[in-house]
Order: sequence, then C-alpha cells, then structure tokens
Amino acid sequence: MIRFFTSLLFALVLAGTAIAAAPSEPELLRVSYHSAKMNAERDYFVYLPRGFAQQEKWPVMLFLHGNGERGDGKAELDYVLIHGPLFEAWCQKRDLPLVIISPQLPMYDQGEVDYIKKRTRAQIPQRLVNGINPYPPHYTGKDAMEGQLAEPVPPALENYEHSMNDWNTLEPEVMEILDHVIATYKGDPKRVYLTGLSAGGKGTWYIASKHPEKFAAIAPVVGSAPLSFAPAIARAKLPLWVFAGGRDESDNKLKYFYPILSKLEELGHPDVRFTVEADMGHTTWIRVYAGQDLYAWFLSHSK
Repeated sequence: MIRFFTSLLFALVLAGTAIAAAPSEPELLRVSYHSAKMNAERDYFVYLPRGFAQQEKWPVMLFLHGNGERGDGKAELDYVLIHGPLFEAWCQKRDLPLVIISPQLPMYDQGEVDYIKKRTRAQIPQRLVNGINPYPPHYTGKDAMEGQLAEPVPPALENYEHSMNDWNTLEPEVMEILDHVIATYKGDPKRVYLTGLSAGGKGTWYIASKHPEKFAAIAPVVGSAPLSFAPAIARAKLPLWVFAGGRDESDNKLKYFYPILSKLEELGHPDVRFTVEADMGHTTWIRVYAGQDLYAWFLSHSK
C-alpha cells in the first residue's frame, strides 16, 4: 500500500511538472495609445509568441505595413493582418520567436485609392481552429524578366521626408510605441529589428536613417529609398537586407534600388545584402515573409 501511494505521489508530481512546464500559448493583443498626430486614441497590435511567459527577454520586430492596409487604428486595425510577419505568426500559426509590433498608418488622403476603396473585411484572414489560410497568388508582373540599369529615384521619392501621408509622419509615435513595448513586454533592447513592405519598406529606410542606433538589423521589402538616407545607416554599419521584385511595376522598380545600395557600399557599409526575386512582381513580400531565411537572419544579429 505504501508503495502504491508513493508511486501515485510520484506520478502526480511528474504531471504537475509537465503542466507547469507547458509553454504559454501565443497571444495577439490590441494596445491603445494617444496619437499626437491624429489627436485621437488609436490601437496597435502586439504579438506575444509561444512560451512568452516562461522567458525573461524576447527579440522584438517592428513591422510597417503597406499602403493598402491603412486605417483608423480601431475598427480597421485588422487590415494589418493581411500581409507580413503578423499574418505568418498569428493567422498561419507559425511559431516565430519574436514579439511583433504592428501599428497602423492613418488613411490621410488615400481613401479613394482603388485597391483601398474596394477592400472588404472578407479579405482579413483569421486564426483558424483547424488548418491555416491559403496564400494569395503571387503576382509576377507583366514585364520581361531581364536586367535593368540603375536609374535615379523619382522626385516623389527624393521628397519622401516631406511627404504628408506616409510613415515619416508617424515617426515620433512609432518610436514611442516601440519603447513602450520593449519596456512592457520583456523586449531585449539589443535585439530589435525593423522591417516593412512597399510603403512600409520606404518607412523602414526612413526610420532606420533617423534612429540607426535603435536596431540590430533592418529589412526593407519592395521599398526603395533616396540617397539621403544612406549616410546615417552607413555610419552605424546597420546590417541591412533589401528585397526587390524583378518584375515590380510599381514606383519601387528594381532600377531604383541600385543607387542607394551602391552609395552605402561607397560609404563603407560592410553589411549590405540585396536579394532580387527576378520572377516576382510587387507582391514579392509574400514569398519573403512566408520563408524562414529572413527571420533566421534577423535572429542572428544582436547589438
């Protein structure tokens, strides 16, 4: 009888240990803040990875969405789930070991843009009980798959810093959001990463040029940049992985990437990586964020 109770007690201890050791489930939080730019309360997403409760420090990724996912930071915030790392981690149930921050760019004057005007909530993916979401088709573009000569960026991009409707307008509060999440959600300040797609790719360049000391590595995806962003990034030797689509028909054509990348090398930047998905159009980001290489590269960097 004593042996029976001893065995039972041992089994219960083992069971309790197993329960205690079970990692916490992923969470997607909506965090409210006061937007000075919009003079209104807005929300942003914070993704907490599996096992968040059991680990003391976590790498942090700040993600800037593209033009089509703008919104009011409240009822329309879910649109930022459509693409990128948050889609992968939450909707596709990938165990990305990162705290992911995703704020939302206000609509400003973009409400009549065709692809925004026609969007519906049916496009917003969900975290399914069983299985994952189908990926949208990769748009390959119509241009022939051939080399393109470098060409100076268009005037609109050269004037990006003075744009009235892009991520540059939210730079101060985006940085406040980042600092708040690092302090509140066990962020490791030595492992803070920045990435964004299309308009968010441009925003990635911009914010990195203003705060190069903040990040361990950055990755603009299908977002080009003016030469003026190069000096600060080069001085900081900020590790950089840039992605472009060889058939991109947007204002982020392949030829607009070469000037700043060449300038960074000219300024002595030792860590410039450039990947061209030659068969892809503007939605190159689907392939980039669906893969594993970018996340592994980020996690290999620490300040």
